[in-house]
Amino acid sequence: MNKRIIACFCLLSMLACELQSQQRMVVSEETRSESGEAGLSVVIDQSSPVIGCGEPVTLTATITGAVEISWKRNGEFITGATTNTFVANQSGIYSVVVVSLLCQVESDPVEVILQSPLNALIVSSQGTEACQGQSILLQATGGTAQWQWYRDGTALIDGVNATFTATEAGSYVVVGNESSPCASESQPVEVIIYALPQVSLVWEGDPLICEGDSLMVAASYYDNLTFDWYRDESLVILATSSFSATVAGEYHAIITDSITGCSNSTNSITLNVIPAQQVEISIDGNPWICAGASSLLVVTAGEGQVQWFADGASMEGMTDLFLNVYDSSGYSARITDSNGCTNESNSLSVDIFPLPNAEILLADGIQNLCGAEDTLLLHVDEGNAYVWFNGEVELEGQQNSSLEVMMAGDYTVQVTNSDGCTAVSDVLTIAMIDLPEVLLIPEDGATICSGQSIVLEVISAQAIAYDWYLNGAYLPGSTAFSLEVSTQGDYAVQVTDEFGCSALSATTTVQTIEVETPVITDGGITPEGQLLQTSEASGHQWYWNGEMIFGATGSSYVATQDGIYTCIALEDICESQVSAGFEVVLGEVNEGAFSFRVYPNPANDYTVLELGNLINVEYRLIDVAGRVVFISKANNTHTVLQLGEMSPGMYRLVLDNGEKRMLSVVR
Repeated sequence: MNKRIIACFCLLSMLACELQSQQRMVVSEETRSESGEAGLSVVIDQSSPVIGCGEPVTLTATITGAVEISWKRNGEFITGATTNTFVANQSGIYSVVVVSLLCQVESDPVEVILQSPLNALIVSSQGTEACQGQSILLQATGGTAQWQWYRDGTALIDGVNATFTATEAGSYVVVGNESSPCASESQPVEVIIYALPQVSLVWEGDPLICEGDSLMVAASYYDNLTFDWYRDESLVILATSSFSATVAGEYHAIITDSITGCSNSTNSITLNVIPAQQVEISIDGNPWICAGASSLLVVTAGEGQVQWFADGASMEGMTDLFLNVYDSSGYSARITDSNGCTNESNSLSVDIFPLPNAEILLADGIQNLCGAEDTLLLHVDEGNAYVWFNGEVELEGQQNSSLEVMMAGDYTVQVTNSDGCTAVSDVLTIAMIDLPEVLLIPEDGATICSGQSIVLEVISAQAIAYDWYLNGAYLPGSTAFSLEVSTQGDYAVQVTDEFGCSALSATTTVQTIEVETPVITDGGITPEGQLLQTSEASGHQWYWNGEMIFGATGSSYVATQDGIYTCIALEDICESQVSAGFEVVLGEVNEGAFSFRVYPNPANDYTVLELGNLINVEYRLIDVAGRVVFISKANNTHTVLQLGEMSPGMYRLVLDNGEKRMLSVVR
């Protein structure tokens, strides 16, 4: 390096030169000269820059011809720095000024850089792990320095600052003041960059749905993944690997690996939703109709293929814009547009009111007028208003539920119910029919004996049914054209012809003669025999052991021999029933070894039964009604029978020792 030589003008006076030295006046550039020319020079021995690592730097200067020495820092004189050495403890630009008697020279400047000792260290507040696409900010610490970053031993061109943004995995080292004595290398830091999870969305078909439908979007899945679903960049739902999308928009999922914490976005799907069209139906007319009529439903809003429904069930073949309905139901329509989207209409209820029952009923079941004096009562069961017609003619004033008919004709009735529905009956034709003729034989009546019968017969050409009456009362089950009668009374028959007309015959009186059955009573013992009597005043006929006794026709008879006596009473041609038998025993029975008798007979309080040589014979007393009033055994040949508590009358005494014998006892 060339020295500056400052030319000095020699002063004639030493005083002037001394004054120049004291004031340290620096000669101008024009008066400087090379040191060799004037003999004054100064050089700082250290080359610039001089670096100090944690300690001051000692600067030395080689000086020639100088009387005074002064050090400067950053252009300012340093007080007390007047030797050829100087210990610099501050960084700065140093130089030396030397002065001879008449001249002054300044050295070239030397830069001193004092540095603290470096302890290079890499720190990262984010940690040393990141996901692909992210970065880690590495910070070099240890002091102010010139830095150089390395990855896997390779210097990084852009790694010359105190911080470095790592985007790739590797082993990072930072070196401070690499070319200076103060160089420091950090410990390596391993930076890990995790790969992002890769998942694709899949779906079936065109991502175009109808409003109200949904599209299932699924993501391929492997372990440790979580999903956040977004629509138009807004979080929709935290879900599993599938999502049911219903709203139009751009859908994607942010997937996160729960092990690495790295997230990635899937591909996206844009879902289009076809807005629902409004479908409306209305009723052209009233929402209620009478049975047999119809109401018209109309689709008033909506385009596409129409399908009608009744109470939620599809109506087969009903696909027009108009629908005639005949039944009570809730009706709606479904329209399918060209995109295949279906939309439901509102629901309308149509009420069908039933027609009234206008059937004309006959009060007595007969449809014809039987004779000019007959009337028929027609009626209907239900309704609120009635109009009756004979043929085409309205019957004035006949507005009730019933109608009395007195002439033949074709009758109908118009019935209106409370719902305002009207029905007209079928025609009921009423004909005028002559009454059938009837004759009951015998006309003049008949007389029969009690217990006998007579047959009454009907003569009527028109009759097909017969009903018999006795004393005006109907005889149930008597429906033949003839009737066998055995009871007296007034008989009549009502005949009915094929038209249902009936006529009642004249009355035929049947009389019966009833002869009381006689009761035979004991008239006592007479010299002629046992007197038998009856109370009947009519004629009689007596029987002995069932054989008629000729000439025995009075009200009494004297029995002269033992046996069973009966009689009948006679009146006109009629006779009574046969009386109860009266056994006559004239006091003793002698039949070989079997012989007995009773005495007294008739008796009062007692009678004696004498059995002869018979013992152990059972005996019974039986009254006229057949009731046993006494039963015992006779163990002696003479047995007393006590009769005091018995009613007076005829009794039969029956003895039985294997063979029965009987005689009468009278008390």
